[in-house]
Amino acid sequence: MKILRFLFVLFAVLAGPAWAAAPDGITVDGAPFTAATIEKLPVVRLKISFGTDHGPLNASFTGPLLWTVLNAAHAVDTAKPKDAVRDYVLVTGSDGYTAVIALGEIAPAFENKQVILAESMNGTPLGDGHFRIVVPGDARGGRSVNDVVSIAVMTAP
Repeated sequence: MKILRFLFVLFAVLAGPAWAAAPDGITVDGAPFTAATIEKLPVVRLKISFGTDHGPLNASFTGPLLWTVLNAAHAVDTAKPKDAVRDYVLVTGSDGYTAVIALGEIAPAFENKQVILAESMNGTPLGDGHFRIVVPGDARGGRSVNDVVSIAVMTAP
């Protein structure tokens, strides 16, 4: 199953962002995950600060925890918490930009970092169907993927 997910994500990245995105949301482990579904999840608010190529960014983001999104999409098996130490999350933006987050970073049984799939910044919605991964504690915002179109849980070889 993990190989099929890997092949799907690889094909989605190679085929281009228009194909990779769900019509009104994102894909999580290859399945459509609508904006309406995301909006029903409980949200948290994070105040973050990190460096960018254009100077520092200080902002407040609101959205569901990435762990909550993965759990709601049945992309993680909460009955097997030790799996989190060998799995990672591949996040892809509409421009093809990707970032990796270790699943153990966000798993409640391990680090429990409050990574979110942001829907708004400083109280302003990012736009219909626009989401951003926000990783608190990063000195640079390299893992802050804009316009997320797909999220996939992968297993390290």
